[in-house]
Amino acid sequence: MATQETAALATAGSWRSLQPALSSSILTALESTLGFPTMTPVQAAAIPLLLTHKDVAVDACTGSGKTLAFLVPAIELLRRRERPLGLWEVGAIVITPTRELARQIDAVCTQLLRAVAEADSGTRPAFVHMLLVGGTDTVADQDQFAQHGANIVVGTPGRIEAIMASTPAFNVRELELLVMDEADRMLDMGFERSMTTILARLPKQRRTGLFSATQTRAIQDLIRAGLRNTVRVRVS
Repeated sequence: MATQETAALATAGSWRSLQPALSSSILTALESTLGFPTMTPVQAAAIPLLLTHKDVAVDACTGSGKTLAFLVPAIELLRRRERPLGLWEVGAIVITPTRELARQIDAVCTQLLRAVAEADSGTRPAFVHMLLVGGTDTVADQDQFAQHGANIVVGTPGRIEAIMASTPAFNVRELELLVMDEADRMLDMGFERSMTTILARLPKQRRTGLFSATQTRAIQDLIRAGLRNTVRVRVS
């Protein structure tokens, strides 16, 4: 697998400087509703790559703005589809090591989707999203997905693996983007088997973003197993 080295810009500009350009509703949501007039370096580096069919391995720590660095392209990619996703078609999966972090990401996803829907003024269908974490009833999660579906899933490795295995309606054939956030922590916490199982169930024609604060041999192995033609982004 060929790996390129890409350094993030020391300073980041306006969201409107991105190429390819974001849709007007996402720009309005970010700038006006959520109050983010400019990008962080990790957002400026990762978003264009994910929007242009690249797999990305990002070295970035918590607090760098990486949540929007993967949620923005996830929503943009789903909006660009020629055929809208069905209720039970999962278009984006974000896997993260802890319940607390998954809940934080899901809260940002809720805010961003709501802001985009307001900017759209009801002219586009809203995406359904779902949080899947341990410590809750697995059967309840199965029932919720069966009833309401989900186009964007945020969760922890063990629960996502369990729902994928036990819920026939969980359709990942149209998956656009897989995100592995804090991948180094997931491996440190013993989730390697769950990650391998999840990767084996996903279509190979997808984009993948791996975000990690450290680079270890285990992370390199995960990159080789789950990413293709990877572009490395290092954020100081």
